[in-house]
Amino acid sequence: MMKGRILAVEDSPTQAEHLRHVLEEGGYEVIVAANGAQALSEAHRHPPIAVVSDIVMPGMDGYALCRRLKADAELKDVPVILATELSGPHDIVRALECGADSVIPKPYDERSLLSRLSYVQVSRELSKNERTQMGVEIDVAGQRHFISAERRQILDLLISTYEEAVHLNEELSARQREVERFIARDASETKRVQEALRQSEKLAAMSEMLAGVAHELNNPLTVIVGQTLLLRRAVEGGALAVRAGKIGLAAERCSRIVRNFLAFAREYPPEHQEVALDQIVREAVELLAYQLRVDNVEVVLNLAGDLPTLWADPHQLHHVVVNLVTNAHQATREVATPRTLTLVTRADPARGRVFLEVSDTGPGIPSEIQRRIFEPFFTTKPPGQGTGLGLSLCQGIVENHGGSIGVESRPGHGATFLVELPVRVRPAGALHGPPAEILLPTPGKAILVVDDEPEVAGVLAEMLAADGHRVTTAADGALALDALRRGAYDVILSDVRMPALDGPGLYRELERQHPQLLRRFVFVTGDTLSAETRDLLDRAGAPSLSKPFDAEEIRRVIKRITRAG
Repeated sequence: MMKGRILAVEDSPTQAEHLRHVLEEGGYEVIVAANGAQALSEAHRHPPIAVVSDIVMPGMDGYALCRRLKADAELKDVPVILATELSGPHDIVRALECGADSVIPKPYDERSLLSRLSYVQVSRELSKNERTQMGVEIDVAGQRHFISAERRQILDLLISTYEEAVHLNEELSARQREVERFIARDASETKRVQEALRQSEKLAAMSEMLAGVAHELNNPLTVIVGQTLLLRRAVEGGALAVRAGKIGLAAERCSRIVRNFLAFAREYPPEHQEVALDQIVREAVELLAYQLRVDNVEVVLNLAGDLPTLWADPHQLHHVVVNLVTNAHQATREVATPRTLTLVTRADPARGRVFLEVSDTGPGIPSEIQRRIFEPFFTTKPPGQGTGLGLSLCQGIVENHGGSIGVESRPGHGATFLVELPVRVRPAGALHGPPAEILLPTPGKAILVVDDEPEVAGVLAEMLAADGHRVTTAADGALALDALRRGAYDVILSDVRMPALDGPGLYRELERQHPQLLRRFVFVTGDTLSAETRDLLDRAGAPSLSKPFDAEEIRRVIKRITRAG
């Protein structure tokens, strides 16, 4: 059974619908008006038992509506409740001066609104002329008072409303205490999120920096690798062959370092093959053996010898071990002899994991620093002696292999870094390793090389010519289009980043003008790991050749193109 009709005045459709719902749930019939003028009209047509009105409305606001209602002979006794998002004393006083029976805050709260409706209705009833009915006597401070039945009902309602208000206040206090406990509990979490955001911004900036650095380094590295290859061919069997081989190995190591940086910054998937962890550890220690001997550091190898083979990137894992050994070496230099560095490998067959421990007898790592040592750019070394990227690079490589890296240390008791890696079998269909046989060149092809770096274009042209190909070079995409108009080519090798018309622009022009040539197109880039370049290669479906490259890679991609053609 409905308690009566309420006129709800609200210009916001969303708020009006919410107000209607609250009142109807409270057992009232509801009429909604969108403004003051419409409310006056509805009040005359369907007299309400109370009016609930917003204050801030276009045209006639809540104050004006309240004055009009109280000045109307037919509607002056209808209780008016004004709702406002404002809560200052001035606003409440102004509402009461306009004749409002009560003021409530917005947004509308079901309990407070219904309680306030009951209150103003009771107040109105008390102000009416009392009718004589059977009542009761009550004792107040030792004095007997006669209360009519009607007033007794009103008094009971007031007491009930008061008790409800007390309960609501207790509930609000409890919620406030709980909120204060949300805040205290999550203060550390908020700090952690802020720190994670700061690190994310650092990583984003570093990724952009590394992409540019890789592109700049890969061009001269390409020249060094290519010229070294040509030199080795020229002096094959001669006295300079050994020197040329050493230059080549150093250039290849530089290339791996650049790729490791990019693998960390771009989360590039490792180039997996079957790997023996013990062998990688021995090679890393041999690489650093001289520096360790000079500083009187004793190296203890406690290798398992029967570890399961890993499916991993050997160059990246080699980088991890070298970095950890180098850090341990630097730590031992801070203490007097004896200086010891211990490397341990072991397996956990039940969990399918292998472990590498690198321990030193250095001064240890303070606890306040341990939680930060894997942060990019964080370093305790003096300026010029460290970039703060070594351990973060190691962490990125290990995690990209599905593993984890951590540290245990106490000041004065050295430090132990623990690397954990999963044992993964070689996927079906994957190669066991690089091809054992050397690909023979397929001479006689007409090849167009497009690159704005003359040295890169030149060395690539020399390498191709040495394999018996006819090579033409172009400094950008526009010149390449001119060359394609003048003659036919079996293969087009194009750099990605170039002035005027770049590699993607050249590809799109061929797509429009010579779509038959797209099958002969190869992207050459020193930045294949950037999101933009990866997206381009994925969309184009064209093969790619990464700088720096060797003769085998060049022969492989040319054979792929000519076979497809």
